[in-house]
Amino acid sequence: MKSIALFALIGLAAAACRSDRIASPSNSSVATVDETLAASRDGDALPPPWAPGLRVMQYNLYLGTNFTPIFQAQGDAAIAQAIALAYAELVQTNFPERAGKIAAQIAKVRPDVMGIEEVGLWSVSADYTAGAPPSSPFVVQYDFLQLLLDSLAARGLTYAAPAVDTTSNVMVPVFMAVNASGVPTGILVSFQDRDAVLVRAGVHYRDPQHGVYAAAVPLSLGGQDLAIKNGWSSVLVTHGGRTFRFGTTHLNAEAAVVNYAQAQELIAVLSKVRDPVVWVGDFNSGPGIVGDFAATYPLFTAAHFTDLWPLAHTHDPGLTNGPLDGVGALDASGVLVPYPTLTFTTRVDLVWLRDRFGRADDVHAAIFGNLQSDRTASGLWPSDHAAVGMVFELTGHRHAEHRDRW
Repeated sequence: MKSIALFALIGLAAAACRSDRIASPSNSSVATVDETLAASRDGDALPPPWAPGLRVMQYNLYLGTNFTPIFQAQGDAAIAQAIALAYAELVQTNFPERAGKIAAQIAKVRPDVMGIEEVGLWSVSADYTAGAPPSSPFVVQYDFLQLLLDSLAARGLTYAAPAVDTTSNVMVPVFMAVNASGVPTGILVSFQDRDAVLVRAGVHYRDPQHGVYAAAVPLSLGGQDLAIKNGWSSVLVTHGGRTFRFGTTHLNAEAAVVNYAQAQELIAVLSKVRDPVVWVGDFNSGPGIVGDFAATYPLFTAAHFTDLWPLAHTHDPGLTNGPLDGVGALDASGVLVPYPTLTFTTRVDLVWLRDRFGRADDVHAAIFGNLQSDRTASGLWPSDHAAVGMVFELTGHRHAEHRDRW
């Protein structure tokens, strides 16, 4: 049970938590929260909600815990303690509180459509004793998607989540005590990692789709096999007389060859779409990144996708992510200490457009969730990624009823 649990947790962690530690910048562009260019961090840089144009947003929510100490632990006792600390960190990163601040960033943009990643679904079992069969029933502890939708509704914003993909679905024991017989006791924790498309009420959509890439990172431990998987979700949206395919993805962060192969799969899928494509996500690749992960970004440009950020900001790099994992770190006593600042070194949260019939005009873009004032009452950052909000016009032939099938 221990080896299986550890193996599942390794897969979970690598699939969902290590995106911040892979890509490196190719130059000295580094921005802390207080140094980020005002043009890209100011919500007023976007036109007001009643202005014409398509409003989109991209946000990696951060799933809530750091698994690095588990990888570094040696021996069963140390591994069990590291797992317990990872769960304690999940609780202390307090997604219900962070969801309010994430919703506040979304409210600044009021996107018509948006993509979100690391949309965790955490559930816990009844009391569990080591070596026993899995306990049931499980009770949902944190449903990131529902918590976010509720936080948006509290601000008068109604969104649907018509397309959701699930890429990880694992269960691990968290031991918290030892019974009279000397057997560890605690709970089982179930985790599902998801990506989702959100659509604002009143925006017409149809044909939701989602998928999981065939390319994956294989892992093996204790005779057990597990693949680190990633996926995508999309819908067909009609807005302002234009119909387009909108989607989101979170490409692999663990292996560059897998990241590249997943990008190839996505581009192949989208090559069958005749409508314009607006695609957002955490690509773990971007402009200015060096090393093996740099190869993915030009795949999209070669496939006639346009990175929209530079159309709005020619001199602002629009950095959205950095080397630190999470919104804080545990101290020696297991208490979460929020990071005083976030340092961004890469732009991996991207908004792409491929439009055979036109182009994006009058592009406005800004990043959100990166200011000291965006932190929660307890000092937590909304996420370890900045959000990207954009407003632009889709010009060209209007073909609202053009249908694609894929």
